[in-house]
Amino acid sequence: MLRKLNDEVLRVAASECTKVNFDIAVFSYVLSKIVSKPRYLSSDYAPMLNGIAHAFQAIVEKLDSAPEDELLRLFGELENTIMRLDAKDPRFFVDLVTKGRLKMAATFYAQGMSLGVAADMTGLEKQEIMDYSGETMMFDRLKEEKSIEERIKAARKFFG
Repeated sequence: MLRKLNDEVLRVAASECTKVNFDIAVFSYVLSKIVSKPRYLSSDYAPMLNGIAHAFQAIVEKLDSAPEDELLRLFGELENTIMRLDAKDPRFFVDLVTKGRLKMAATFYAQGMSLGVAADMTGLEKQEIMDYSGETMMFDRLKEEKSIEERIKAARKFFG
């Protein structure tokens, strides 16, 4: 269910092209990964999961009223909390949030967003996004593409 929600959030983030929407897409993906892992149900992780829930609740409460910079700060706090969870159980080459950013950026790129905009939205290097896209065969799986008009509209929104 969270994955389907993430797909919808990703569609909105791609069309509205703001950093806040992008972070919502990234963290909805990351949260779906966390809740899908049975090991996180252990009581060892309860304090960190409570911290994640608290940080996410703060974002939800201010989503409609807070300025973008405050929301981005709250997402930074959420990221720090998730990083503590990752540090307790480091099983991957990259942390959950970086993987989420890579996946979302590669998905945007595969759907027709320019590589430059995808990199700007994520703070990742263009080469990282291209490498991830190539390794995952993302282009082969995605069927939705952005029209030229949608690309221009997204670029105008992003660059003001």
